[in-house]
Amino acid sequence: MKPSRSAVLTLVVAAALLGGCERDAQPKPKAYFRIDLPDQTYAPWQEAGLLSAELPSYAHIAERKHGEGTRWFDLRFPDQRATVHLTWSPVDGRLAELIEDAHTFKDQHGVMARGMRSERILRDSVRVFGTLFDVNGDVASPMLFYLTDSTSNFLYGALYFDTRPNADSLAPVTDRIRSDMRHLAATLRWAR
Repeated sequence: MKPSRSAVLTLVVAAALLGGCERDAQPKPKAYFRIDLPDQTYAPWQEAGLLSAELPSYAHIAERKHGEGTRWFDLRFPDQRATVHLTWSPVDGRLAELIEDAHTFKDQHGVMARGMRSERILRDSVRVFGTLFDVNGDVASPMLFYLTDSTSNFLYGALYFDTRPNADSLAPVTDRIRSDMRHLAATLRWAR
């Protein structure tokens, strides 16, 4: 007696199902997009009457607006979808207040942080002093800093991404921009 077509099909499907099973099914990890970072090169930036520094050549700077003595700049990294917001303020005897504001803002990000590391900047020969803060975890701003000459100039910076914070997937870009901001701090000169 010849087996029916449906019986053969049932046996083939059953064999495929039984032969294809392994121990326990395991979910596959999420994949992350590939991040190709540009070569780390720098170009000079000079803001007349304020400061000069070397900025990454793959970023561009734009002045946003002027306030009463305060100036705001965006250091935009378009390919990385990131911006470092920079604020320059005259000290005018308010150094303690400006530093306290920077620490308060840093502490607001610390609520979601897994950890925080600070690095002191002391360049006596050109009067550049300050602190860089690396904030770890899924935080809105993974790096903040302030630099000052303690008498006339105060520069505050905060890194933001144009996407939801995900420290693991953004780590290569965050590390690169942190390195770029350290280079800015190492090359900063005050104009006055």
